Amino acid sequence: MTKKLTLLLLAAIFMMPALLMAQKPKTVHATGSAISHDLTPEQTRNKAIEDAKRNALAAAGVAETVSFTDFSYKFGDNTRFQEIFQAISSIETGGESIVDEILNEKKYFNEFGNMVVEVEIEATIYRHREKSDPGFVFIVEGIDEVYKNADLLKFQVTPAKPGYLKIFNITDEESYLLYPWRDRAHPQYSDVQDKLFAAGETVPLPLHAAFSDGYYLEIETPDKQQEFNILMFVFTKKDIPFIGEGSFNNIMKWIYAIPPDERTTQQVGFIIKKGSGER
Repeated sequence: MTKKLTLLLLAAIFMMPALLMAQKPKTVHATGSAISHDLTPEQTRNKAIEDAKRNALAAAGVAETVSFTDFSYKFGDNTRFQEIFQAISSIETGGESIVDEILNEKKYFNEFGNMVVEVEIEATIYRHREKSDPGFVFIVEGIDEVYKNADLLKFQVTPAKPGYLKIFNITDEESYLLYPWRDRAHPQYSDVQDKLFAAGETVPLPLHAAFSDGYYLEIETPDKQQEFNILMFVFTKKDIPFIGEGSFNNIMKWIYAIPPDERTTQQVGFIIKKGSGER
């Protein structure tokens, strides 16, 4: 019995490095291309980047087919926001990618008059052995598609199982952690950082009494008439703090570092619009 136990322990020790390495992100170079006769240069470029991301996943050994949904219709001509939503919508359980840098880019017209865009990217690939937990879900209610400038935003979250919630607000200009809010200069306005959401309990947000009327929605750029927003809800089984700058890439890397069976996400988009003549 002792000998058998020793052999099992030794096998586990030798297997551990391989298991740990399988979870580490991998840097991959990949190329992609897109051909179009009716898209804008930016739209064609976006499709080339998505093609490169798929090739990067394949190069890293991710066998699953990853679907990158095209949300162009929803966000009009806001190319940057289309890229953001496409990246968010591509969260998969088998493998996930983040474009760290576009190394080369080439645009030309072929013999048929079609636009061709070719790109080379450096991407970070996250591979997971775990599959998502189908019972670890939550519902978000109360968010409209369009708000007027200076409106107040309130909504509710109901989880099926206990867990911890993070909400990121992402626009085409900035991204930050909305909940739990931390105000280092005025800590009395900070949310409780480690609140456990109970299973089946509907929680209204904002939670802090100082913001009970709702989150204040404002377009701060004077010449901007509308602003696209995505609320990224990340619900985790363990309390995993988000530390560091709130850049979009940092947010996605934080999410991807959490095994799929330990997290679930939802994304809700809305638009803030100014009134006519408002600046």
